[in-house]
Amino acid sequence: MVRDVDDLDFCLSSHPQSMLEGLRSLCSQPKMVDVTLSAGGRDFPCHRAVLALCSQYFHSMFSGDFVESITSRVELQGVDPDILSSLVDFAYTGKLTINQNNVEGLICTSSQLQFQTVRTVCSRYLQHQIHQSNCLGILEFGAVHGCPEVMAKAWAFLLENFEAIQQGEEFLQLEKARLVACLADEGLQVRNESTRVDAILKWVKHHAEARLLHLPELLRLSRLCRLTLDYISNTLLQDGLLQSCPRSAEEVQRIYREMTAVVPMSGALCLFWSCQRLRGPSSFALEKWYELPSFPNPNKWGYSMVSLNNDVYVTGGSRGPNTNSWSTTETWKYVTREEHWTTVAPMTRARTNHASTALNGEIYVIGGTTADHVEVEHYDPYSNTWNVTSPALKYVSNFTATACHGKLYVIGSCAVKYNALTMQCYNP
Repeated sequence: MVRDVDDLDFCLSSHPQSMLEGLRSLCSQPKMVDVTLSAGGRDFPCHRAVLALCSQYFHSMFSGDFVESITSRVELQGVDPDILSSLVDFAYTGKLTINQNNVEGLICTSSQLQFQTVRTVCSRYLQHQIHQSNCLGILEFGAVHGCPEVMAKAWAFLLENFEAIQQGEEFLQLEKARLVACLADEGLQVRNESTRVDAILKWVKHHAEARLLHLPELLRLSRLCRLTLDYISNTLLQDGLLQSCPRSAEEVQRIYREMTAVVPMSGALCLFWSCQRLRGPSSFALEKWYELPSFPNPNKWGYSMVSLNNDVYVTGGSRGPNTNSWSTTETWKYVTREEHWTTVAPMTRARTNHASTALNGEIYVIGGTTADHVEVEHYDPYSNTWNVTSPALKYVSNFTATACHGKLYVIGSCAVKYNALTMQCYNP
């Protein structure tokens, strides 16, 4: 008898992978499988347990009182056999290749068969493939297939890059209801009001016979009073399509008469940190300030502020005097519609004297840590999560950051030569 020996806890690290590979190899042996999936004339021998672990659809099918729970063959109607093959391979290997040719099929079928992990990965893939030429198509795809996270990302990208997107072919095919929602969104970013009006006219002219009746409604979503006299007189008053719509022509002429009859008022100044702003449709005329809720944590310095989706975010900063302070990971959000402050997910790193900017519907914060390189992370308001991004290639100080045409730019002084400015670009 063996005595006076120690216990041994043995774990073969390759065992899980070997088991999956072994199960996959057994699929080629009819006696070693217990179910066959059939789609599009192709058969896929499988194991019920493997499918049930990866898919709630198959888990319910095989564990419930369904005919399929006891039959050895399951017919799947309306399922692409190539997509099903990819899902079955994923169930056994955990590997999946996603590209522009199969991502739509993968999302549709993974939603139908409830492969939730595949659906989530495909959703993230689509979100990272959004650019000005496909934004509207991805937006509609997300709406049709019930992908709110894809819709939210595409919508934020549309609002931020409207000027570029409205020049593309997809914009001309946009449904009227979607165009109305876009034009009415307070987060829509345009350099001047003529861009919004040009987009409206372009969309209407694409199918003038069917869309001309919508022109008055669409123009009401623009701020005609902010157009220049030159644009109104030389463009709108000379536009044949607009003049063929009496209601629209009359409205433009009324605005033109008012602008030429009085001197327009100057713009308003918004002082955010003192928690005051102009509010209401007549604020410019009243020249009146309104007090808003104070920032809940005023004893801070070195914080960064940025606006996203018409709300304001305050990240990081330090508490205490400059000689004895500590950075924070706090992220505060001011909800403008409800006029109140709330905290959201904290950053992964404490930051002070950092920069922040909005890009593609997310917030990017840059620098402000004690690391010897410029650390970057980004915030997704839909999932309320922060994720680390690749750091800047070069260390810079006294920097600023901005977003332009879907890319992030960091401009600052090079550490080697203080007076030499360095501009770095990040493409998400």
